[in-house]
Amino acid sequence: MQTLKLSLLAGAALTLAACSSHPTGTDTMVTSEQLQGSAWQVQRLNGDHVGDALITLNFHEPGRLAGKAACNNYMASYTLDEDTFTVKTGGVTMMACPQPLMTLEQQFLTALEEVTAGDINEDGQLVLRGADQVQIEATRQP
Repeated sequence: MQTLKLSLLAGAALTLAACSSHPTGTDTMVTSEQLQGSAWQVQRLNGDHVGDALITLNFHEPGRLAGKAACNNYMASYTLDEDTFTVKTGGVTMMACPQPLMTLEQQFLTALEEVTAGDINEDGQLVLRGADQVQIEATRQP
């Protein structure tokens, strides 16, 4: 009977540990040091390839983010700790572009504001995630 109780307790502890793991499926959140360096170029946005559009993420210093959003340049701030990753866009230039790029840009900026977690996968790709299947996948620019 004692062995059964210990087995059930161990099983419950493992279940709770699995449920409390990081939402991205890893045990650690990306760090500011991992983000910094050369810019990241977005390859996929919410599951779709961005094609030839240039969308970049440049984490040039802790708490600061800037880049190209398909058409215009943007600036943002970010907060990163062991449990959350949040981005707040601060400004965007106002150049007009063809409609497919403007739509993609708006989708990117909206997704960026909805980011809640980020990690670097086994392929070295930055993956930012949020609610409602928001996902930004980017690779380092050469």
